[in-house]
Amino acid sequence: MPAASHIPELPLTYRPRAVRRWGYIVAAVFALACLVMAVSLPLLTHTVLDSLGFVLLALAVGWFCHRHASVHVRADAACVTVRNAFSTRRFEWAELIGVSFPEGDPWAHLDVADGDTCAVMAFQRADGERGVAMAREFNALIDTHSLRP
Repeated sequence: MPAASHIPELPLTYRPRAVRRWGYIVAAVFALACLVMAVSLPLLTHTVLDSLGFVLLALAVGWFCHRHASVHVRADAACVTVRNAFSTRRFEWAELIGVSFPEGDPWAHLDVADGDTCAVMAFQRADGERGVAMAREFNALIDTHSLRP
């Protein structure tokens, strides 16, 4: 991936736009629907456990949407933290080789010196050119801050 021409100051946090917006919208609509179902069904046809089930389902879907909406990459002078939907990984700058964002992939991948890769859900194809530009900018940060020759 070619380097970006502008290298921003640290600390820096990258977040996707589309998944944040839609994640919280879906969570709110689903929670409202579950709340309506929990309180509007006649008590003769369901029990308190049924209502509790709707509330628990709304909480589970809300948590799931929040995890997806809160993905980010946080870079500071010491390290890089990648928070994906269900995992958080911390890397020293020297461990990072670069960012790859193959055409057709939903999000970018971080190449690590030990041969491993790490999905970076903060750089998403759904954000269009903005997602690609953020990945390029972060790749330039890696080139600047890693200690590789």
